[in-house]
Amino acid sequence: MTQRALKIDAALKAIPETDDLAHLRAALLSASRADGGLAWGSAGEYATIDMRVADPAALEGQIEELADRVRRRVERVMRHTVHALAAVERGDVADAARHLVAAGEVEEGEGRLLAARHFYERALEFGRKPRDRRGEGLALRRLGRVARAMGQWELSARRYEEGYEVSVAQRDEMGAVVACQGLGNVHVDQSRWGEARAWYLRGVERCPARPPTVEYVHLCVGLSVVERRLGDLDAAAEWLARGEKTAAAGLGDSVMGFVDHAWGRLHLARGEAAEAESAFRRALARELDSVVRVAVMVGLSEPLLHQGRAGEAFTLAQDAEALAIHAGAVLKLPDVYRALGAAAAERGEAEAFLFYEQALEVCRDHGLPAFEAAATQHHYGRFETRRGDAEAAAARLREAHRLYTEMGARMEAEEVAEELGRMGAAVEDNEHGRTA
Repeated sequence: MTQRALKIDAALKAIPETDDLAHLRAALLSASRADGGLAWGSAGEYATIDMRVADPAALEGQIEELADRVRRRVERVMRHTVHALAAVERGDVADAARHLVAAGEVEEGEGRLLAARHFYERALEFGRKPRDRRGEGLALRRLGRVARAMGQWELSARRYEEGYEVSVAQRDEMGAVVACQGLGNVHVDQSRWGEARAWYLRGVERCPARPPTVEYVHLCVGLSVVERRLGDLDAAAEWLARGEKTAAAGLGDSVMGFVDHAWGRLHLARGEAAEAESAFRRALARELDSVVRVAVMVGLSEPLLHQGRAGEAFTLAQDAEALAIHAGAVLKLPDVYRALGAAAAERGEAEAFLFYEQALEVCRDHGLPAFEAAATQHHYGRFETRRGDAEAAAARLREAHRLYTEMGARMEAEEVAEELGRMGAAVEDNEHGRTA
């Protein structure tokens, strides 16, 4: 008698989405495997995450370790909380604020954003009282970071700006730099390029290149992104070169990989596919976090497509999917599936739409930021345009425009509006041609 395989989507839906079971869900996803029954069929290449097979028995041996991870988190949070209480008892409210922030950082590190926000809010209350307001500034910056992760950009910008003002008042230069970087990032998320540039530049003014710091590199890369998106590729290269020089002064592989990835994006903007490929491959040769590695692999698939190497791009994106699943990096899966869809479309495969559908399903099932759904609808619309279905393409692009507009991503919304405008003009021209 053949045992029925348990599909991963059914398995995940059977597990309640409670915080205590988050590690169990991640372990189940990481341990899932491709469905062997599809390996030899035409469907094998399209076996995305929902068609993987879960093995509950394989989790039996991990339960103690997973439960211990939860216990360690709770213990660390409680320890910081007790230390905060002791600080309150002796009247050191600044130290109380610092321990509450530390507890929030533990929660944030485990993806528990709401719990982290609660601790940061408590820290903010204590941090506002002493003459030493650095705890207040730190709490505000952490609240800005959490709000950004939750897609609450206006709140994030407000918290970061309040944190900047407190840091400046306290002459906490590095705190001010971090707040500038956070504000730049939030404005980039909303395509507010002028505001992003202003805050990144303010951060650079407060953060000297020597001694080398990761913050300086991030500010330079941020400025290179802004200039690239505004079309000044020479200025983008200048900022990236400055960041690279600082990163090379002993900041480690992960920071250099971050810079290499940015060079890859810049070379793509210049139409330099071979140079982009080299930059992405340099990044992949470094020690990278799994999530960053997935992003670089997706980036590398683009110059491969531009060079007519769709097969290589498809295989690379499949490898990125496997790594994202194994690492529990669900947030990167829509980007991976968009890359798979683009490669499949380039190979002339009508089934490429399955990857875009899977990307949208991942966005829905895992509550991912709206930008991922918007970007997927945007790419999906371009795919429908390519295969000649103007009605479906317009519907996808209109949904992308709605989502981009709601989140405040102005440049992306304008780009989609232009595509819809060209599409409408093309349809009108065809109508005139038929009636002439």
